[in-house]
Amino acid sequence: MFNNSTLKGTRCLIQPWLSGIIVTVTVILLQGITNLWLRVAGVTLITFGLFLGIQKLAADRQRLLSIITLDDLTGMGNFRAYQERIRLETQRAQRNHDPLTLILIDLDQFKNYNDSHGHRLGNELLHSAGHIFQEAVRSIDGVYRFGGDEFAIVLPDTDLEEARQIVKRVQHSFEKLPNRAGVTLSMGMARYREEPLREFFDRVDQLLYDVKAKGGNGCHSELDGSDAREDISRTAL
Repeated sequence: MFNNSTLKGTRCLIQPWLSGIIVTVTVILLQGITNLWLRVAGVTLITFGLFLGIQKLAADRQRLLSIITLDDLTGMGNFRAYQERIRLETQRAQRNHDPLTLILIDLDQFKNYNDSHGHRLGNELLHSAGHIFQEAVRSIDGVYRFGGDEFAIVLPDTDLEEARQIVKRVQHSFEKLPNRAGVTLSMGMARYREEPLREFFDRVDQLLYDVKAKGGNGCHSELDGSDAREDISRTAL
């Protein structure tokens, strides 16, 4: 079954072939022109046309990448973008033995907030939360929304002590939001151990789950070099 997006994708595939046929036919026709200047003008027009076509294809490709890797609501990367970034960062961390920290975030009581305040205000809160997360990190770090009220922060070249400071900034800024009502943050945080990606994610996700199981509003982290866990902050709001 075809939809509009499928047809658009088909047109994108056809255009380069059609352009090649047009160029080939034009070049053949130019061979029959004996006037040098007319031939030069023809080649110039072909070159200019090809340049414009390449620019359009590049712009279309960039637009397509934005559509499939950006979250519509917050404008930050989505789960697909996160997967690509964490893959690259774990490879770099293994190669250079640099620290890499992952933070997973979940908004507590967000469903109740949506039910009580409506989805429009719920979306505004998600947008505000995403802005806070982005403001708390460096430009080289990555903030991603998985969908719903789940976020991830990828921190290359960052050890746990540095990540703890980011967590505190996030908590402090989120507490000051005037529109959050009873919504709080649950977070899990751990440093990469040169393990399979799935194991790394599951380890951080388990830390997040531990916070949720205890009522939320806090961050659990693994101590450096051990499986022991610490509770960074559980300030009552």
